[in-house]
Amino acid sequence: MSIYAYALLVPTASPLVLPLGMERNTELVYSSGLAALVEPEISLEAIQATDERLLQAVLNHDHVIRELFQQTPLLPLRFGRGFTSVEKLLNHLENHQEQYLETLTQLADKVEYSVKVTACSLLDDSDTIDARGKAYLLAKKQRYQTQQAFQAQQCEQWELLNELILKTYTNVICETRQSDVRQIHFLAQRNDSTLSTQLFSLWQVQCSHWQLALSEPLPPYHFLKNTLI
Repeated sequence: MSIYAYALLVPTASPLVLPLGMERNTELVYSSGLAALVEPEISLEAIQATDERLLQAVLNHDHVIRELFQQTPLLPLRFGRGFTSVEKLLNHLENHQEQYLETLTQLADKVEYSVKVTACSLLDDSDTIDARGKAYLLAKKQRYQTQQAFQAQQCEQWELLNELILKTYTNVICETRQSDVRQIHFLAQRNDSTLSTQLFSLWQVQCSHWQLALSEPLPPYHFLKNTLI
């Protein structure tokens, strides 16, 4: 059995409503100005025994972090991080106290947003061309040229979207693992009301060859140092 760790935070004067964990209530373990949200007596092997249990555990892990993040700034920890005893957890927190507190301070008033960017498709009507001979070949050529122009505009709009986001937000990460579905992650102020009301609408209008979807405010998943546990 392990003490499963979800997140790190600075203790607050206001009481927090701690979320339910994978199997039981979560709790806070305190150490030198830090607190760790944990769930005791979790078997890491059991929660990863089958694909179904693993998927449910990953979803629960994310849900716990997001629920607490609505109440207070925190550093989300990667899935599957456990300690064999409270003493080992406390030793780790004490050894990395300066680093964790510095990161918490830097991100205290920040939230992460993700924009999912899905490529729109140009309707292929080549099968409906009502022509024969040279007229058909000309229509096919025009159709090809239209498709090429559409794709070129799509590339330009992708670059424009990056520029538009970088005009306002300095911490930006782009993921282009797929050509037709991409993601842009960025840090914003917690109370950035202009994002959903003004900026996002502007981005969609100027990038009409892409379908944009804005996430809810998220913990800073993509902006943590690699040395975090």
